[in-house]
Amino acid sequence: MTSRKVSMKATSLLVVLAVILSTFLAVIPASAAARGAWAPNTSYAVNDTVTYNGSTYTCIQAHTSLVGWEPAVVPALWGLSSGGGTNPNPNPNPNPNPNPNPSPVTKPGEVPSHIWTYVMNADNAYGKGGDFALLLSAVIKKESSFGAGLPGSPSAGDGLMQVEPNTRNAYLSQFSAKFGHAYNHSSEQDQVYMGALILNEKMNRFGNIYNGLLHYNGGDYWYPGATDSYGRPILADQYANQVYAQYKSYGGRS
Repeated sequence: MTSRKVSMKATSLLVVLAVILSTFLAVIPASAAARGAWAPNTSYAVNDTVTYNGSTYTCIQAHTSLVGWEPAVVPALWGLSSGGGTNPNPNPNPNPNPNPNPSPVTKPGEVPSHIWTYVMNADNAYGKGGDFALLLSAVIKKESSFGAGLPGSPSAGDGLMQVEPNTRNAYLSQFSAKFGHAYNHSSEQDQVYMGALILNEKMNRFGNIYNGLLHYNGGDYWYPGATDSYGRPILADQYANQVYAQYKSYGGRS
């Protein structure tokens, strides 16, 4: 009889402990997922934490990150948790709704406003956060001096980014699929879209911006010392050096 009473008391204690424990756990908020260092093109959920430039940030709004949406740049998406001083207002907007096409970059002073509109439209089409617009501006400066070098040029028909006719013809179907309409060469916006399409493909194919520029200028099979059909050297490396330096002077990040 005594052993039965002890067993019942033990069972009762276990039930009470279970109720207390379940109540306690119910009021503890879900732990944030520690995601390590912040990275672009990554999906983050509310309460995820990341590290960036020595500080820890907590995700305020679920999103897929982009270059230009770094935690220190977009307070509507990230609240500072630790490091880098105190953030007095980590969520200034109770209902954050960041611009879906943010432009954290500044238009370079020498880039004409209408050219900047073209390149930002192309940048937004690829979700590059403004950095691609800087690169396209550097290409357009090199290729056509922002359009000023077109009159009288033997390649004037190839537009702001000087895409050769055979090359652009090879990309017509991709252009229509990407931008939803047939390519119109008389449209300066389409000229920039076409150049952006080709340059982006080269960057993806050859691994980075610099290699993309090499092959945008020299073709897919360019190599150091390559020559054209007349035996003249194809100086794609000089082209890439000049354009890349211009892009970096505009504030390019890569």
